Amino acid sequence: MDKELFSKLASKIGLTSVKVLSQAEEYMRLSQVKCVGLGSVTATSKALICLELAATSMKCPVDKEYAIKLSGLSPKVYSSNLKSMECMLGLQSSLGLRDLAVQYGCLEAVKVASQILERYETSLPAAQQQDLDLSKSLFTTAALYAACKCMKIKTDRKLASSSGAKKGIFDRLCTQFQKFGQEICKDASSVEKPVKTAQKRQKSLTEMLETAEDDGKIATSPKQERVEKTEEEETQIYEEWKRKILENALKAKAVDS
Repeated sequence: MDKELFSKLASKIGLTSVKVLSQAEEYMRLSQVKCVGLGSVTATSKALICLELAATSMKCPVDKEYAIKLSGLSPKVYSSNLKSMECMLGLQSSLGLRDLAVQYGCLEAVKVASQILERYETSLPAAQQQDLDLSKSLFTTAALYAACKCMKIKTDRKLASSSGAKKGIFDRLCTQFQKFGQEICKDASSVEKPVKTAQKRQKSLTEMLETAEDDGKIATSPKQERVEKTEEEETQIYEEWKRKILENALKAKAVDS
């Protein structure tokens, strides 16, 4: 696409900044190499997407509705291609796992998703680990999506498409991540089970003791029985001695009178 036509498209969607145009042209050149194989993309629609990406990066307002109309694509296809190009050009601002989970309401899956990424990294050869960037949207989104699947957490359908990657690439990565997720969930359940069983047994024993105590059925130890018996005998002896003293005193009083 020649520069004059590119400028005309820019002016139609409200973009006149030279910096925005220059950046959009650079994106257009990069797209010829990095965005090969995108379906339903014409030269005009690709130019409009590059203009919008440049405007967004420089925080300039753009008439998105008119851009979609000029592209000749449906809003859904335009948005999908924009996300794909954004990802392929490395322009997508990557959200961390927690931020992504907050956005899609699945915070409880963050820990498992983080462990999935760790296991994935260690499974790769050392050479690949050096060039790996797990903070990219493709990896964080796929890890969170796989964690939700393994933990049977319902998620927004938009989570899968938010990676900006092609469906085939995303699905293959998710399949690999789900294997790690299943292992992690299995290990976690095997650790939690004995703990829960021990707690249940301890609780049952405590409940039995409390119930027996309430019913007065707890047996007294032999030592305690001996102590209680000795105290009762001493009391009886004292009462008998006191009774005899009183009797003798009464007899002596009767003789004197």
